[in-house]
Amino acid sequence: MTPRSHDAACVFCAIADRSTDARIVAATADTLTFLPLAPVHPGHVLVTPRAHVRDIWELDGNTAVAVGTAVLRAAHAVRAAHGAEGLNVIQSSGAVATQSVAHLHVHVVPRFREDRMPPLWPESREEDPRLLDDSARRLRVAMAALPYGRETPGPLRGPVSALRPD
Repeated sequence: MTPRSHDAACVFCAIADRSTDARIVAATADTLTFLPLAPVHPGHVLVTPRAHVRDIWELDGNTAVAVGTAVLRAAHAVRAAHGAEGLNVIQSSGAVATQSVAHLHVHVVPRFREDRMPPLWPESREEDPRLLDDSARRLRVAMAALPYGRETPGPLRGPVSALRPD
């Protein structure tokens, strides 16, 4: 799917076109940084592309650079403004990954000792080395098949099965 400049049903597009209010803290030609309606704690911001991009798989290289730059600026601002001791940068794509708004967004969440954020990772367990080796091999094949860098004109297209080494 090609990114659209606006989706009338999308709340983040409504913020971008100013038909819905938000506490915007930074804006560029390509991105917005604003407070979510229910932040984890002060300093928690969202960074979104202005154009409607549903998820990371729909993201093109130029927009990725713009979003990444805005996330980096937000990270520095969060630490300067709120004295964050740590930081989580969270981007979820797909409902199974808890994406609640179908418009790409990155949470920049300041972290403090004893804050109310739960652990993000399950306890580690030892994996079968053969499964890890197979995963690494599959990923190397998939990475080699991808277009490289900012030259990518748009999101990757084609069936995922075309990237499988089997």
